[in-house]
Amino acid sequence: MTPSDASSPPLRWGWPAWERDEVLREQIALLRQNFPMTLLASLATAAATLWVMSGVANNQATAVWLAVHALVVAGVYVTLRGIAPFTDPAPRAANKLIGCMAAMGLSWGSLGYLVLYWGTPDSVIYAIGIISTVSSGALGLGAPLYRAYLIYLTCAIGGVMTAVALAGGPVVLPALLLTGVYYILTCLQARTADRATRRSIALKLENERLVNRLRAESQRALEAQAAAEKADRDKSRFLAAASHDLRQPLHAMGLFLESLQRSPLNDHQQTVLRHAHAASGAAAEMLTTLLDYSRLEAGVVKVRPEAFAVQPLLTALEQEFGVQADAAGLVYRTRETSAAAFADRSLVDLVMHNFISNALRYTTRGGVLIACRTRGRRLALEVWDTGAGIPEHQWEDIFHEFHQLGNPERDRRKGLGLGLAIVDRLVREMKTSVELRSRPGQGSVFRLWLDRWQGALEDDAAPALNASCLRGLTVLAIDDDEAVRLGMRTLLQSWGCECLTAQSSADALEVLDMLDDITPDLIITDFRLRHEETGKQVLQALRAYLGAPVPAIILTGDTSPQRLRDAQSTSAMLLHKPVSTAQLRDAMVQIITQPLQPLQQPLAGELPDHATPAATEEHSPPRVRSSAEEGP
Repeated sequence: MTPSDASSPPLRWGWPAWERDEVLREQIALLRQNFPMTLLASLATAAATLWVMSGVANNQATAVWLAVHALVVAGVYVTLRGIAPFTDPAPRAANKLIGCMAAMGLSWGSLGYLVLYWGTPDSVIYAIGIISTVSSGALGLGAPLYRAYLIYLTCAIGGVMTAVALAGGPVVLPALLLTGVYYILTCLQARTADRATRRSIALKLENERLVNRLRAESQRALEAQAAAEKADRDKSRFLAAASHDLRQPLHAMGLFLESLQRSPLNDHQQTVLRHAHAASGAAAEMLTTLLDYSRLEAGVVKVRPEAFAVQPLLTALEQEFGVQADAAGLVYRTRETSAAAFADRSLVDLVMHNFISNALRYTTRGGVLIACRTRGRRLALEVWDTGAGIPEHQWEDIFHEFHQLGNPERDRRKGLGLGLAIVDRLVREMKTSVELRSRPGQGSVFRLWLDRWQGALEDDAAPALNASCLRGLTVLAIDDDEAVRLGMRTLLQSWGCECLTAQSSADALEVLDMLDDITPDLIITDFRLRHEETGKQVLQALRAYLGAPVPAIILTGDTSPQRLRDAQSTSAMLLHKPVSTAQLRDAMVQIITQPLQPLQQPLAGELPDHATPAATEEHSPPRVRSSAEEGP
């Protein structure tokens, strides 16, 4: 069933039965609502009739008429009380109302017979005036239901016209004519009011249907939004769980590979070990990408802008990606610069990592150029490549999650399609912008716009970390994975540390109870342990037991936004699995030498580099690396 169009609601009784009943119920409800006040007005008018007719009709007969009229009004009121417009069948309720209107019409129409038999000739004129007034007043009552008012008017006017006709006299014809004209005009007016009422009711019903439909669509939209949000949360939980479960064995494998590398190996074994390191590094890179994305979703990335020289950043990038370009037979060029920027260096480094990684991944000939251009108070870090290029209609799509060009087979060697999505979020966090220009078949250029720093730079180069301070250090390592505990013990002992291991806070407390005279100098704990225990809870329990804020490092492979926020709330350094041995060693040295300043690991998973001012000029010739050079 389709509701009628509100712009042209049906006005004839040829509507479908369900729609006709809806309109009829509304008409009945309106008439039922107006009737009680009309009954009171009718009683008041009947009482006034007794006074008006006192001089032209028999008072006793008029009093009897008034009493009968009051009984009719009472009966109509009782009948009205029993009508339920929206629960009773519509035709039955309509018939009851029509009967009530007919009773009221007959009661007023009987006034004509009263004046005919118990009144004077003048009383007929009085009766016509009274009935006309009452009928006009009842027009507002009967307008919602035309048939009921038509019956009421016919009964009321019919009684008077009969009395006029029987009374005879010279005025009978004019009186009948005028009364008939009044009857016809009143019927037409009632019909017009009925049409307007039905049109209004039809529009109201149509509006209600539209509102209900809109509510239903809104509800479906809310349900779809809730489902999408749930799917997004499920995706985040899946990525977090998958990342943690994969990081655990990779972390353990890295510890064992490091221990194996310290063993005497022949050439073939060294080759196999290098391949194992390469495979482990590739897996770690993908998991780090997932971690970066999850940390951005968690909102734990805080922008800390500072002034830094651009050239040391570009040099570090060249040292990292130059070897990769050499292996692919590509030219890696860096245009030296003396410019300085005011931004978060670690976040800028991550953006450039993603730009350069993408450029090398999608370039098969030629090479890449890294440059810095200044424009007034702004500067742009640029990554040029001679790769496949990007069609203009996909310039926005490539910044969406898991969107990749030229990788329909989803080859994971080409990444996960999250790099530029991470860039997009980082750029929004830093409140800056990225510019893209590309021509298919010729290459692309990505520009990261930053605020330019034109003041002096402090030489805050950090001293080299000395690992000798780790000798004799007592370290308590907590992890629920036995392989990780074994690898951690082997590695720490090779650095001259005394290593205690445990799989939970309760196990760690037992170890400390057995060794009353030993207090750990450093606690290294996994964040996600068995039985829903977290590294935060472990540190709270151990520090409360020891009565001292023992320095700590939390290792985590979890990328859940909530868990990242929980881990960040502790006064410990947070490292993300798989943790390289160099990274762990440097973190231990840093936290031991600076125990009151625990640091949060940068987003890209590396300890922060300290910028030094460059000594080169802005427009000096570019340095060119090619596969013919030796080393980075």
